Amino acid sequence: MFDSQRLITIQFRVSIKLDTLLLTGSSGFIGSNLVSSINSNYKIFGISNKKQTNKIKNFFHQKKDLNVEDIKIRSSFSTIVHLAALSDVKYCELNPSICVNVNVLGTKKMLEICRKKDSNFIFTSTSHVYGSPKKIPITEDERIKPTNIYATSKIMAENLCESYAKTYGLNIAVLRLFSVYGPNSPQHNVVHSIMNQYMTKQVINLGNLKSKRDFIYIDDVIDAIKIIIKKQKGYEVFNVGCGKSTSIKSICDNISKISKRKPKINLIKNKLRKNDIKEIKCSYSKINKIHNWKPKYDLNLGLQSMYNQLISKVN
Repeated sequence: MFDSQRLITIQFRVSIKLDTLLLTGSSGFIGSNLVSSINSNYKIFGISNKKQTNKIKNFFHQKKDLNVEDIKIRSSFSTIVHLAALSDVKYCELNPSICVNVNVLGTKKMLEICRKKDSNFIFTSTSHVYGSPKKIPITEDERIKPTNIYATSKIMAENLCESYAKTYGLNIAVLRLFSVYGPNSPQHNVVHSIMNQYMTKQVINLGNLKSKRDFIYIDDVIDAIKIIIKKQKGYEVFNVGCGKSTSIKSICDNISKISKRKPKINLIKNKLRKNDIKEIKCSYSKINKIHNWKPKYDLNLGLQSMYNQLISKVN
């Protein structure tokens, strides 16, 4: 006799089979947000240099340091999302060898896995690679002219990505992220630093209030990565930013309104960056045209969301 119930069960089991992703930097700012956003739709194997204590559905973790350890992977993955990197510009300047080992050689290790497993590959780069741009807004065709060790390491890694894509026919996307902010961002992140000072101090220490950056909220970055995971073909470079430039002073003014606090701002010379760039603004027209992505969060909404989550943790 035909068993319709058994047929239904088999069809259901097939339909919920999950693609498997390898994610480096899974415990970091972007990585942890990505895991919580996609763990229902993918089986995720995370690699990071920190111990993972939280149990998350469909997420498996290994503690590995790309700087000193070889990475041996037995499983196959539909996509490798390579987020692990040193992103603190000052730290990279003080430790250039470690910066190159992690950001360049670490990327090469993951590209080798990508080649052997024939996986798609997503690499997160930075707007720092453009240096001081000649034109605003910045398109992907803007000249590459780094002004710091961190940016140079990312360009070297980008070059590896392009070479692997063209030599081995791999699907590789490079995402040049602009100034990402949001909950759980690292302490060297400028928005995190300013907001934390506004919440805890009567006097805050800052450098240049006039410099302008393109601030993109973390949820918009996660949406861009999710789209690329599903759709990327060939080799492409995409800018991911909000398309507006905002001064550090405007960030302070916005946070002051949100927090209802107005501490004194103390300008300190040693907080000024070498070769500081006056203005950065992203053109995201390419990723919008190809993948229909655009940011959903304006600055006020993003800062308010970040502030609410930080306050909830304190309370």
